[in-house]
Amino acid sequence: MFIKASEAVVTRGSTLILPTVSIGNVPQLGMDLLINTLQLSRIGIIDDSALLPVSGIAAFDHITSRPVPLEVYQSTDAKWTLIQQRSPPLPKHHRLFAKSMLEFIKAGEFDRVVLLTSSDAALRTDALIDGPQIRSISVNCDDRVLIDKLQALSLTDFGHRQGMAIDDNMDSKESLLAGILKQLHAAGIARPLLDMCQGAGIPVLALVSLVNEGDNISDAITIANAANAALGIATNIDQWHPPQSWQWLMPDNVPSELF
Repeated sequence: MFIKASEAVVTRGSTLILPTVSIGNVPQLGMDLLINTLQLSRIGIIDDSALLPVSGIAAFDHITSRPVPLEVYQSTDAKWTLIQQRSPPLPKHHRLFAKSMLEFIKAGEFDRVVLLTSSDAALRTDALIDGPQIRSISVNCDDRVLIDKLQALSLTDFGHRQGMAIDDNMDSKESLLAGILKQLHAAGIARPLLDMCQGAGIPVLALVSLVNEGDNISDAITIANAANAALGIATNIDQWHPPQSWQWLMPDNVPSELF
């Protein structure tokens, strides 16, 4: 359930960008950079029983509110609506949570939907080893301008050159997407959500970062750069500003009290 901060909140016509909780936490870290650098306002939260409860100290430099599992942020002109997810779904609740997000997307009447996700690079196919390590998946997307921009940025289609066979018993687009989604590993709700959006006829662009678990700060910067270049979110910034929550992300000096 979307709980708005005020009745004045409007999402219709906005571009929605949402992350998955996936390998390396790359999408969430990328969202941190976007939200903190753009100084977005928190316009509400999504209360969903499928997520693990979590709270803590203020995460962003410009917001004092305590974090909760699912937060909704927006630019002052309402052009950009961003979600930050701070905890994963409970075991066996991934499809249930994906369905909740599908309903939120439908109700929000967004102009565009962009999903940031990550996939285990150790399990990628040979065709994905060479070339850009951020790929795109387009679902029901006929935005020619955006597709051309992705190609210009070398954000190659995730299914490109995969050589996947089409099942004769399925619609060709449906079969191709099913084959592509099988190549996603440790990608959170990316598989079920994209599959549901395909069935519901909702256009979605997914940016997939192929990563290994570890210090994923550089991967977060890369996916934030890719999203910004493709969508033009922040055209006048020269660098990203990590939030204060990154202070202990990969600390040089770990407090001895922890041991």
